[in-house]
Amino acid sequence: MFPGVQENLFFEDISMKIYEDKIIQILDNWGLNEAVITPVEQDCQTAWDINGIYVLKKFRNAEDLSSCTNFSKQLSLHKIPVVEFIETKNGSLSPPGDLYCLMTKLPGVHVNFYEKPELANEMGRGLALLHNALSDIEEYTDCNDSKLIDDWCNQIKPSLNNVPEDIITAIDKELKETYPKLPRQLIHRDFHPRNVLFEGDHISGWLDFDLSHRNIRIFDIAYFLAGLIIGNIGDPVKINIWHEIRRNLIQGYNEINPLSDNEISAIPAIMIVIEFLFVWYWSKQNNSNERDIALDVAMWLWCEIFEDEGS
Repeated sequence: MFPGVQENLFFEDISMKIYEDKIIQILDNWGLNEAVITPVEQDCQTAWDINGIYVLKKFRNAEDLSSCTNFSKQLSLHKIPVVEFIETKNGSLSPPGDLYCLMTKLPGVHVNFYEKPELANEMGRGLALLHNALSDIEEYTDCNDSKLIDDWCNQIKPSLNNVPEDIITAIDKELKETYPKLPRQLIHRDFHPRNVLFEGDHISGWLDFDLSHRNIRIFDIAYFLAGLIIGNIGDPVKINIWHEIRRNLIQGYNEINPLSDNEISAIPAIMIVIEFLFVWYWSKQNNSNERDIALDVAMWLWCEIFEDEGS
């Protein structure tokens, strides 16, 4: 064993024990004194599976907690499968002074779309239905209004020191011409495969509305597709499947809530801007590895899609 490893494991065990004791104390607010507790994500201790039927989640702040509980209430009225928040023994949604909430565990599993690209069609239909519901509940929610073009002009574009000027100019021109024509509404904002559950061929649950805000509606589509190609730009087989997923996703969305020609033509540029957004973000975090990954994806999207399908 390497020097220090035993000590680190010892302190890690103590830390886990303290954390488990804290969770046990929290769960007493719901009368769950004997529970099987399993972290939902091993590398991020913010959510725990409780007895296989509940999820305990710790929120970053009171605003996120209030927003998510309201989203759950409003979306459930529109028949969107979302979690139900469970009241404590005292009738509140979280213990006094804490940012923990207990919610029902939704059925279903996460899908690997590279193994089942045909399900991207159902994913598109589901997103369109979600967008319809989010549009309907917008007046009942207190959400931020975000303008991607402002982020591009004020933060993202000035940070792209290593990107060829002709690429920046082309993206800038595309955004300024098409962005004002793109429909805006309340969106999910963190739309990726781990925030959607499937039972068989159908969506059984939507998760994590912490980041939801008002934005162009194709942001969700572009975010999903750009995120899905990360780690796969060097694999010709995966690239072909990704294009199939892209076609299926857009086709499914159009079956429920047709995209305009402006939206479809703008998707390549929005994908690139989203990756440049991560270039800017990871640069601020001094994380050169993640920054370079985002930059590589942006440049791949430029070469693979934008020059053929963009402006």
